[in-house]
Amino acid sequence: MGIFDKLSSIVGHKRDKTDTSLQGTPPPKKILITEDDKYLRDFYSEFLTSEGYSVATAENGQVGLQILMTQKPDIVMIDLMMPVMDGKTMLHKMREMPEFQKTPVIILTNAGDADNIRQTQLFENANEFLIKSNVTPDEILARIKTFI
Repeated sequence: MGIFDKLSSIVGHKRDKTDTSLQGTPPPKKILITEDDKYLRDFYSEFLTSEGYSVATAENGQVGLQILMTQKPDIVMIDLMMPVMDGKTMLHKMREMPEFQKTPVIILTNAGDADNIRQTQLFENANEFLIKSNVTPDEILARIKTFI
């Protein structure tokens, strides 16, 4: 029994194992998932949370930008085709803000035509362009780990 277990039993409760403040480890890296499909948004949120990341989600680019400015994530995943504000517009506005010009961005979409790839990678500086139907959650996780 470690010192924290002994202290917890004296106080009458167990310390949350995810609380790293007493262990001296850094807080989890933050990921923003901007995806209009609720099923995919929730799936990737749960998957990445289970891998130790702090995850925020947005259902469109407008909400994504608001969360981006308040949460300041370490990496952003963006779908291109969304209502209210699409992913290209979100990425363009994000890159206009100096503090987010170098934030890694993974485009995760089904809109994989050559123009979308070229525009998001060359003109808006997306770091990765992945087609949803061609990539597994583990492959996405591996790509995330290359950037943060």
